Amino acid sequence: MKKSGEVLSFFFAGERIAAFQLVRNLRVRELSECWLAVKLDTGLPVAVKFLRREHPRIPQFYDTAEFLRTCACPFLIHVLECGETAQMMPYAVMEYAEKGTLRKRLTKNGRLPFPEAVRLLREMLLALQALHEHGMVHRDVKPDNIWLMSDGTFRLGDLGTVKLPGFTEEPGAVFGTASYLSPEQARDSTSVDARSDLYSLGLVLFEALTGKRRRPRMDNFADALKNVLADHSPPPVADLRAAATEKLVFLLGRMMEYAPALRPESAAEALAELNAMELPDGYS
Repeated sequence: MKKSGEVLSFFFAGERIAAFQLVRNLRVRELSECWLAVKLDTGLPVAVKFLRREHPRIPQFYDTAEFLRTCACPFLIHVLECGETAQMMPYAVMEYAEKGTLRKRLTKNGRLPFPEAVRLLREMLLALQALHEHGMVHRDVKPDNIWLMSDGTFRLGDLGTVKLPGFTEEPGAVFGTASYLSPEQARDSTSVDARSDLYSLGLVLFEALTGKRRRPRMDNFADALKNVLADHSPPPVADLRAAATEKLVFLLGRMMEYAPALRPESAAEALAELNAMELPDGYS
């Protein structure tokens, strides 16, 4: 029996669709769901995301899937193929992250060792650089959307709310995850640029290095947005100094500035600054 508020999956474990077989659902939402599956010809585990036919962003879904299928950046989740089920539901088959999300890792261990945090920053800046160079803004950079692979590298995924060139959006809409929103995204998520993603990534690195969230989790989205907009406090660099070098603290502090004009202009600029640092041996 369906419980109140429960969203039921459209599919079932063991179902075969195209060249893969569903194993178990990973996430079921009102308009989308994601499954662990295996490719029938190779047995390779993959993740498959489906959209319901009434989903409002189907054209964006196909454009994003095609970008991720052809993009050469190794730090974005790679799409293997996309298509449509017999029920006309769009789907994308992606590489499966065996080690789960950064959120899972932080929940278990509290924070990352400094060398791994530096690698996380570098790889996420490269992922964002690839998006931004194509006129895209992720708009939901957070530990839940960063995945750990078996080789130790990170992948940025879940581009469900990505801003794409060529698509118009109604001004004034606000969406994303309040704990990681930039102030400008909390005002109008449709007008943000690359610097908004850098702010969110700065919050992720603050948490990865210190084991603490910059902002408390709040159940009420409207209240959380008010908190984001009202907080003009300077970046919490004092907390970072116990966990990072002074140059890295300076970079992360700039990324977390309230005003976009005070942040690095692009992921490429932040990456160049990171690469120029003389980090201790083994930390690069």
